Amino acid sequence: MTRVSIRPCHTYEYMVEQAAGYSIMGFTIKDLYNKLDQQRRTSRFESDSEGALSYMRALAAKDPHFICRFTIDLEDRLVDIFWRDGNSFVDYQCCGNVLIFDSTYKTNVYNMPLVLFVGTNNYRGSLIFGAALISDETAETYT
Repeated sequence: MTRVSIRPCHTYEYMVEQAAGYSIMGFTIKDLYNKLDQQRRTSRFESDSEGALSYMRALAAKDPHFICRFTIDLEDRLVDIFWRDGNSFVDYQCCGNVLIFDSTYKTNVYNMPLVLFVGTNNYRGSLIFGAALISDETAETYT
């Protein structure tokens, strides 16, 4: 429905019309929205992870210094991902004397910590050396 730009409320009204009434439907419009939300939540991580990995592959094709490392669990789900591009690599080589390790605490839709590797240049500007989304904050994850 949403892939072809048909709103759920219009789909529901069409189904009611075909069934000849609300009482025959067997579910409410709220049930439909709940089911659509449940499907979106369960399939989102898989589709987002596939999209992220294909985006990383495209960046790697353009940038020879681009690095992306990721971990997949037994169910073929993306668990952890680290990346840095060529500019970040050069910035780290030039200004990597101070490295700030910043872990935001689960503020994204996947409830995963975003880890930023940040430094400063000679003008006290921030430079991002790399980034990672991690599943947990154990020692094994960081190594």
